[in-house]
Amino acid sequence: YMNTCKIIDCLSTPRPLAAALFAASFGILVFVYISQYVFHYDPCPLCLWQRKPYFVVLALSLFAFIVADKKSCCARMALAGCGLAFVTGMGISGFHTGVEMGWWKGLQACGDASLPDSGDIEALREYLLNRKVVRCDVPIWQFLGLSMTMYNFITSTILAAGTFFLLYKGCKKSCAN
Repeated sequence: YMNTCKIIDCLSTPRPLAAALFAASFGILVFVYISQYVFHYDPCPLCLWQRKPYFVVLALSLFAFIVADKKSCCARMALAGCGLAFVTGMGISGFHTGVEMGWWKGLQACGDASLPDSGDIEALREYLLNRKVVRCDVPIWQFLGLSMTMYNFITSTILAAGTFFLLYKGCKKSCAN
């Protein structure tokens, strides 16, 4: 219990929190790129969108880490931006989970793209031969009954809640001093 409290106290300051968020986002991106390029789990359009918040967190957390000692207010604002990026990731992965579960339709880019309207049979043939379709409604990987998208929703939720909790705790601690 005491070690957990020390970790929470440490992470409630901008520089360690920024480093932790950077490491988490970096690790997640490494995982998805290894999944794609080593294990050949090709991402659908929504999978690609789910990566964008992690890139935002990389940039904001790096900025927060750099300015933490001199401008802790700016660092905290950047870290709040990280929390909002995770909330955005929750939204994207929540929407994608609904598509996978059949609760609603996906985007047109998720396998329902319209055919070329030129009327040229050769253009249609070329389109069909060269178009790689990765559907958003079919999970490409599952573990323990959950898809990668569902794990991303859970991870984004934990990271968002953890970021805002640690920011709140840090602000409360700095106001008490």
